[in-house]
Amino acid sequence: MNQSTTTSNTAFHSTFISVSDQVEIHGRFRPHDTAFIEGERSLDWADYNQAGDRIAQALVSAGIQKGERVALLLSNCLWAHELLLGIWRAGAVAVPLSPLLNPGGLATMLDDSGARILFASSSYANLAANAAGKSDLPLVTEGERFASFIEPAASAPTGIKLGADDLAVIIYSSGTTGTPKGIAHDHGARLYFAISIASQLRVNSSSLVLSVIPMHSNGAWLGWLPAMQMGATTVILPAFTPDSFVDAVRRHRPTHGFTVPTVCAVLLERPDIEEVGLDCFVGLTTAGSPMPAAVKQRMRELTKDGLFELWGLTEGLGTIMTPEDMGDRPDSVGRPLLGCDLRIVDDNDREVSSGIIGEIVGYSASMMNGYWNRPDANEGLLWEDQTGKAFIRTGDVGEIDAEGFLALRGRTKEMILSGGLNVYPVDLESVLRGNDLVKDVAVVGVEHPKWGETPVAFVIPDGGAEVTPLALKKWANERLAKHQRLHDVVIHPGDFARNALGKVLKNELADSYSL
Repeated sequence: MNQSTTTSNTAFHSTFISVSDQVEIHGRFRPHDTAFIEGERSLDWADYNQAGDRIAQALVSAGIQKGERVALLLSNCLWAHELLLGIWRAGAVAVPLSPLLNPGGLATMLDDSGARILFASSSYANLAANAAGKSDLPLVTEGERFASFIEPAASAPTGIKLGADDLAVIIYSSGTTGTPKGIAHDHGARLYFAISIASQLRVNSSSLVLSVIPMHSNGAWLGWLPAMQMGATTVILPAFTPDSFVDAVRRHRPTHGFTVPTVCAVLLERPDIEEVGLDCFVGLTTAGSPMPAAVKQRMRELTKDGLFELWGLTEGLGTIMTPEDMGDRPDSVGRPLLGCDLRIVDDNDREVSSGIIGEIVGYSASMMNGYWNRPDANEGLLWEDQTGKAFIRTGDVGEIDAEGFLALRGRTKEMILSGGLNVYPVDLESVLRGNDLVKDVAVVGVEHPKWGETPVAFVIPDGGAEVTPLALKKWANERLAKHQRLHDVVIHPGDFARNALGKVLKNELADSYSL
């Protein structure tokens, strides 16, 4: 008797399980495990799942349809996560916005995204009202207005299915240069992002993630999105202060967290930092801007090699430097994340070999769909290899060595063309950071009548040290190549203006300088 090798007529379909779907699974199989902690309040997976369903029902009742956008102007809070889950359960798209913007800037983003409704924390109620008023947008604030909005809704699934290609979130770029762009990610990209980060940062269901940054920054998603996927616990810190961070570490002993170099530098100024117990971190991740070597080394010691460094773009590309490799390659940002491929191309769009500097291009399984409503920005964004595979241009300059490790050399727009030669600010900054009198430095290019452009260094002295600009300039130029030499050194009062991830707003420094 011949056994049939064909399948039956029963149709088997690949089922996409989004992060939202995985939360529902956690709600059934680990209902009483803790999903979130904020202050004295905690929420288990069953209650979190029900909260998401109820918000979704309220959104649907308010007329929000699948694919429509819901804007959020929120602090770092548990309510933000309940709203995000509800938005996804309604099939809608989350648009988290930064409270650092003015009403006009927020109104522009609300109009650009086509948001149908805006939710705002009570602390941002006036800002939200001014922004929403400019767009004639319905506003729901924390407290009584939200209670009235949700009161009739039941905690029941909406029945709306999410596909991998359905849009999940639009995150607006930080806007360190130019106009912020809406970076659109679908649910497939967010799922792969969660899985990739969880696997490489060693997040599992027993992990405890400390969250200190609101969700308008993609860096925040590095912590709690993998936790949502894996069923780990997220501890929410509404606002960062050195004391609140230390208290959270001592109380909860988190295994994972996201930070930026400026935060680490502040923490290291504490006289009791040795007793805080940062060695609880299995994976403390830094990203957003380069971490000074001395700060990095000290954080590695205090975490007992629990420090990871990431470089990446919200658009969906990145590298990771593991604790195992960090000691041998202090100037590298690591190898590509899982599911990510990177290349280096020259000014003629030709791929170059290892050790040659050029623009970084890449693609990944967690890459964006494109810039929302910005065909002008999408045009010219792609580079194709010889097989026709499409990569996005990052605007970052770097080189990849023979072992696959990436080193950054700055931004293409920050590159200084002096006398026809390329000068990369990061190289000059690295030299200046080697001076014990320098706490931090930012190098920018300014126009020059002879050289076209010339480098100027803005320096923050270390600990109020007496720094003479001419002496520091002489010291640096003795260590720099002739074409790299500084035109000027400016002593900068206080810290540099930065975005939410600690990146220096170099355009503001350049605008403040005149020859």
